Amino acid sequence: MISCLTLERPGRWRILGISTVFLIALLPATPLLWSALQSMAAGATLTDAAFVAALKRSAMVALCVVIVSFLVGLPAGVLTALYEFPGRRVLLAMVTLPLLAPSFLWAIGWSAFVTHLGFLAPNSLMGFTGCFLVFSLDVIPLVLLTSYATALSLSSSQVEAARLAGGEKAVLFYACRHAAMLALLAAGFGGVAALSDPGPGQIFGLRTAAAEILTSFSALYDFPLAGRQCGALALLVLFVATPGAFLTAPRITSAMLARQSRVAQRSRHQEMASIITAVLTLIVFVSLLTPLAGLTLPLARGGVFRRAWEELLRTAGDTLLYAVGAGSLATLLGLLLALCVGRDHRLRILCTGLLLTLFSLPPALTALGLVQLAAAAPAWTDPLFRSRFTVCAALGLRFFPVAAVLGMRVWGATSASWTFAAAAHGISLTTYLLQIVFPLLLPTLTIALLLVALLATADVSTILLLHPPGAGSLPLTIFTLMANAPESMVASLCFVYIATTTGLLAAMWAIAEGRKA
Repeated sequence: MISCLTLERPGRWRILGISTVFLIALLPATPLLWSALQSMAAGATLTDAAFVAALKRSAMVALCVVIVSFLVGLPAGVLTALYEFPGRRVLLAMVTLPLLAPSFLWAIGWSAFVTHLGFLAPNSLMGFTGCFLVFSLDVIPLVLLTSYATALSLSSSQVEAARLAGGEKAVLFYACRHAAMLALLAAGFGGVAALSDPGPGQIFGLRTAAAEILTSFSALYDFPLAGRQCGALALLVLFVATPGAFLTAPRITSAMLARQSRVAQRSRHQEMASIITAVLTLIVFVSLLTPLAGLTLPLARGGVFRRAWEELLRTAGDTLLYAVGAGSLATLLGLLLALCVGRDHRLRILCTGLLLTLFSLPPALTALGLVQLAAAAPAWTDPLFRSRFTVCAALGLRFFPVAAVLGMRVWGATSASWTFAAAAHGISLTTYLLQIVFPLLLPTLTIALLLVALLATADVSTILLLHPPGAGSLPLTIFTLMANAPESMVASLCFVYIATTTGLLAAMWAIAEGRKA
């Protein structure tokens, strides 16, 4: 019988387990990178002039998105955490919603809004302006929620000391300084996501690096070229993301340790409440209500809901399968990594930095690697490389860092004394995991599964490259129909997706609230 004390003791199995999990996550991208290296050894250049120009445009968009989202999201998140105001939960939920839908959906809404109302020139959002607007409105909520969660970790004594020293201005200043590092990390990863997202660029007519990769691959079917382009994009992303990931990893892991005995209570301050209510209302209006209004206008023509319903029924099974499959795989790998890391502070810092770096890699890297494997594999490997399982695996590996970070956090919040007590009573490792640990982790693991499922559903690039014929998801259907289908049809499909996302978000919220109770 294996003792449950194994979970608290150091051992070589931890390094072996951690290495295996990260190797599984990186393995699909290896063939593509290897073919790129071979082509460069044969004399091919890393990138061509057109891709370099697209990469520069993408980097400029990402940089502007990082700056604006940090400057807006940091104070908004801190104010939301520290002060009480009317409609707080509703506004927070509405701010979160744009994160869980594909960015191209909001781009469609903004484009339709400007076109139909006509108070701006029809081409006012074309090119850089439209991409910058949509990506900024997608990243600001991420920075806001990160700042909000970080400010909630402040203790009551810290907030009261700052208030006594300099009033509300001092509280806001020191709370923003406390949350600044993680908020900047969130803004940085939002910018990295903008680098790898081809959707808004295709809608607003801006040739971005991600769109160039998809276009050049679909036109030439050249794996070495795609590998070199993905490698160039990955090098740029890693150059920006890796230092920030390892600098902020200690801050993230420190939040997994001892908790404050008395958390700060939200203050009732009329002026601050008015400011944060106005800021959140403005963010919701610009990032959610305005594009929704743009999608609503074509619905007035009617006659398309029946066809939209048919498309929903046709794609519902595959959409649900991809979401649940990706969420299950990511949650399983995340739980295994959390168990291997345990309570070792150095391993937490190392793995957190590696997870953040891994999450910053472009999704096309894994997807095109699997496409290359499928092209060279024999027919009997179809269930592994050319099926719906391939899509689930690629999406699960793409978002497993999200589940792993949540898994490490909840495992770090458990008490080692429970393990010692179980060992003293002779409880086996299997019994301890199944009857004590797993029920305790289940709420957080469920949230991780739902979150990964929503993120995976919104990732159109991976599904576009890997889905079997006739097995597309609902967002992919919207993405492929938006250029040729009537506007009312696209709008109705977008509304169906938003309604489904809202329902899943409400389920996540209910689970989180039930856990607190």
